[in-house]
Amino acid sequence: MAADSDKERRWAMESFLGRLGELRVVLGDDVVPVLDRVRAELLAGLAARDRGDLPEAGVRLARAMAELATLGDRLGDAEGALMRVVTAEFIRSMAHGDADAMERGVDRIQARAGTPKKRP
Repeated sequence: MAADSDKERRWAMESFLGRLGELRVVLGDDVVPVLDRVRAELLAGLAARDRGDLPEAGVRLARAMAELATLGDRLGDAEGALMRVVTAEFIRSMAHGDADAMERGVDRIQARAGTPKKRP
């Protein structure tokens, strides 16, 4: 089962990268520089993962998530604060290698974005 879970997480990262443009539609053109930085960090993280450098992949993913969390402020103070908390929890669970907590964090982010993961 772990292999299936790993494949799902890998696909989720690529899928998320492919859907970054949707945030531009929702939040406007002025978020493009932030989305470009998020995209660059995610691409670097994916490249590090693919060459087996998991610590670097984690650092890059954490940077991308932190950058992405700054967009929450555009939706209001409460939403910005929530995004920072969820991101901090995600980064903390990633640092501890807690894949289940990471997945719960992603589920929370997706639910807030209106794109919850479909469960079998």
